[in-house]
Amino acid sequence: MKDNLKRILFIASVALNAFFAATYVTYKLPSLAGVQQGAPKGPLFLQLDLTPDQLTKFNAERDRFHTQLQVLGQEVKTKQLELIDLLAAKPPDQLAIEKKQEEIQRIQGTVQDRVIIHFLQASSFLSPEQRTRFFQLIKGRIETSIQACPPWMRSDGQGQPGECKNQ
Repeated sequence: MKDNLKRILFIASVALNAFFAATYVTYKLPSLAGVQQGAPKGPLFLQLDLTPDQLTKFNAERDRFHTQLQVLGQEVKTKQLELIDLLAAKPPDQLAIEKKQEEIQRIQGTVQDRVIIHFLQASSFLSPEQRTRFFQLIKGRIETSIQACPPWMRSDGQGQPGECKNQ
């Protein structure tokens, strides 16, 4: 009886995590949500006064990075759909679910690694002043972006824009 309860709770937890991950993607990424709350408009490179040579290098790095993210994003989506199929199975295979969850986490870790490498590579073309400005702009966008919480959990005008309640 206890094992069944543990299984049910674990499956519910995984399902909620999948739901919150989908909500995060929907509300965190402005291109998907169609919203930019207080975030500076336009690409960062337009705010850095790049030379033509810097712009060429920056664009090449950006394009390479976006291609990598598209591939990894599709991989995450595929694994999430596979996870949902595993959750829907009767009876659910606990080990297969855990393995799929680990695969998704591994890919998400790879995405984070690629973001860091991209920031370092993109900033390597910049002068010290431009580099400082680059990271200030990134920090500003993070500070003013919608937080990873669904709309019904966002605070009403208190704290930072998009801040979740009970933080």
